[in-house]
Amino acid sequence: MSNTLEGFSTSASSFNADVDFAFWLHVWISVALFLSVVAPMFYFAWKYRADKVKDEEIGTLTHHTGLELAWTIIPIIAVMVFFYYGNTTLQMFRTLPTVTDDTVVVKVEGSKWKWEYEYPANKSGYVHKVGGAFKKPVMDEKGKVIEEGTMGISALYVPVNTDVILEMTAPVDDVIHSFYIPAFRMKEDVVPGRTTKQWFNVSKVGEYDVECAEYCGTDHSYMYSRVVVLPKKEYDAWFNGTDNTPKGNYAKGGDALVQRHGCTQCHAIKTDKVLVGPSLKTRRLTEEQVLDVINHGQDQLGYPMGAMPAGMATGADAEEIAAYVAGGMKGEQPASFAACSSCHGMDGKGMNGMSPNLVEYDAPLIGHVLHNGKKGMIGQMPAYPDMTEEEISTIAEYLENAK
Repeated sequence: MSNTLEGFSTSASSFNADVDFAFWLHVWISVALFLSVVAPMFYFAWKYRADKVKDEEIGTLTHHTGLELAWTIIPIIAVMVFFYYGNTTLQMFRTLPTVTDDTVVVKVEGSKWKWEYEYPANKSGYVHKVGGAFKKPVMDEKGKVIEEGTMGISALYVPVNTDVILEMTAPVDDVIHSFYIPAFRMKEDVVPGRTTKQWFNVSKVGEYDVECAEYCGTDHSYMYSRVVVLPKKEYDAWFNGTDNTPKGNYAKGGDALVQRHGCTQCHAIKTDKVLVGPSLKTRRLTEEQVLDVINHGQDQLGYPMGAMPAGMATGADAEEIAAYVAGGMKGEQPASFAACSSCHGMDGKGMNGMSPNLVEYDAPLIGHVLHNGKKGMIGQMPAYPDMTEEEISTIAEYLENAK
């Protein structure tokens, strides 16, 4: 996802045709009214300029009934057309569909600077909670992007050709956001302590950008999300299961949770740099102290952005993050790493003259070597063709955090 408004060229929801028609109707009528005033003004200024008309040729005209009726009636008709299409389009947005068994109702929370989605309980009582912060791109000292940002599991999953109602709010101590999907021509303010509602019905399977359309602070420009529109059967299969996403579970470890709950929006985790709050890399706290800050906030450090609000994460997620941060953000060594540690050491940093430092490998290289094997300094490293993508991803995440 790029840091630009995407989706205006896409027509995906049931609103698009009516909204686009109303928009262009307003544009062309406005252009016609503008030209009907400005074009004659320049024409008569040129035709009756001072060096072409003598004073004795100037007559007296008291009024022209036809022109007076025209410049009165035509603007009135234009305004009535504006009102009719503006009002009917607004009513279409504001009139929520009747909730039936097929309607999908999702609770949306916007907070600095992420979108989170909570679905109703499925048949087995499981509640899907997805969403989270966009992982910002990594830039060098000159501002050049050296690693693109990613969405993680921050997506709203909905079925195609189905009415979807969003019940949106923000924490009382947060700020106003605006949930905006350009491809659906849909935008609605998300106000702290209040619930606003909006709906859509998408006719095309695909993925569409979500952005915040209300300036809400430092990382407003990174408050991205995405709507993933699925075939009805695929959506139902996911909704009635327990997977995080329809395309497989994502990592649930400390690193994934730190990203999902937006901790990295304010805290650097790999450098000593102070973003909004202190770096988590250098500030060593016990697990209990980190959990206390997450649960109760922090207002004693005197940073320019003010206090850290309480409850940025709750329950098991908060406990996992606390353990992860207090442990130096190295994460728990995955069981599948046992296949590596016998030759590359428990920390994966290799053994002199025997095996290379895996911490310097990137994720694609680790996956390639595990699937295909590799000729090493003291012999052939065997391939592990049965190792799953999830196991490889977990190993790569662990090694990344060990740097």
